[in-house]
This record gives sequence, structure tokens and C-alpha cells, in this order.
Amino acid sequence: MMPGTVAQLSSGVVSSKPEWVPADADGMLDFANDQYYLANQLREIGTMLGGGFDSGAISASGMYINFDNANRPTPIGVLLTRLLSGLAAGMTLVFDVSTSASLGGFLLYIGTDPLFDDASAWSVATIDGAVFDEGSLNLSASISGAGDHKIAITFNRDIGGGTHEYAWSSDGDAAVTQTTAYAAWTMSAAQLGWSGFEGDGQQLFETYIKSITFYPALDPADLPGLTA
Repeated sequence: MMPGTVAQLSSGVVSSKPEWVPADADGMLDFANDQYYLANQLREIGTMLGGGFDSGAISASGMYINFDNANRPTPIGVLLTRLLSGLAAGMTLVFDVSTSASLGGFLLYIGTDPLFDDASAWSVATIDGAVFDEGSLNLSASISGAGDHKIAITFNRDIGGGTHEYAWSSDGDAAVTQTTAYAAWTMSAAQLGWSGFEGDGQQLFETYIKSITFYPALDPADLPGLTA
């Protein structure tokens, strides 16, 4: 058993949330330590990432994505379900990343088609501070260049009256927010670290994703504490 985890039942359901998952989170993909918890179970990463996913891209530094490697992960199974349901209900994701170069590329694409270019609706977050959709959402935040970063992004938080809020906080900075007068579309596909289309230059650039932590949609005031 890995240090910090709890006993696992024969069904795969753990008796309580592992200690390495933050208290208010409901899931965590900890690539750097090769431990994964989502939908109330410890998971194998190969059951949650498919498509062009290359397990050899995972090391103690995290999961590596770059234009010159073959790792192009596509969320499947419970991870895809969590992303799609999370977008519909509102969610906050915290990415812990490291890059040796300038920031660039899609952190997360969720859309109506596996390929961003073929989708009719989408929600996209890029590593360099953009969150946008097919409508009026065009949030832009500042983030410094190479190095280690923690990034919290809230998607589609219902704040009443048909209004939904998006937010970004990185490295302890106050959250940048934008609202839309509509809810996110119902989506069917997602890509992690790229757009779904090889060769379009929208994959992450020399980036390790060390972990992704899943929360219900949080108030923007809560985000700096998660990224400091």
C-alpha cells in the first residue's frame, strides 16, 4: 500500500478519501506520485486516459506533453464523465504544472466533438491564461513564464438569474473572472493538453502536468489559497 492511502475494499472502493487528496476536493490525479483517486475509488491511469496517451510520459516530474513526444491523452471512463458532468454542474480544477519554456497550448478542451476544429461548442483553458468558449466567454489572465505554476480554473459556476461565472487564479494571485448570460453547452468529448488534432500547434509546450485536483465550483475568493 502506498504511504498515505487507506485500506482498499475488494470492490476497489476505498473506505475513506486518501490522505493525499485535499480535504475539500473530490478527486486528484497525482501524476508525479503515480496515484489517482476519482469517483470514490483509487484508479489506474490507463482506465482514465486513452487515445494517444503514452504511459511512458509519466515520471516523478509528472506527465510530459510536448510537440516532439507522442503523448496525446484523451480522457475516457470516469475521468471523461467527471469532466462532462463537472462542466454542466460547475467545477473548479487546480493544475500543478512545470515548464522549462514559455507557456503555451491547451490545458483542457471540452467540446461537442473530439476535435476542437470540428466542434460546434467548447470550453477551453490554455496554460497561458485564456479561458474561452464558442460564445462571449473570452477571459484573459496574466501568468509568468517558465517554471512551476499552480493554476485554478472555475468553469460554469451558476450564480443565479441564468448567469454563470468563470474564474482563473494562478500562483496566489487574485482571481480574474467573467460571467456569461448562458450555461455551458452539454458536451461529449475532452482532450487533456492538446486540441485533439495532431500538428495544429495547440498542444502544451515542454510541460509537465504534476497533478490535477477536482473540486465543486468554488467562489473566486477561494482560488488564490489553492494556488499560492
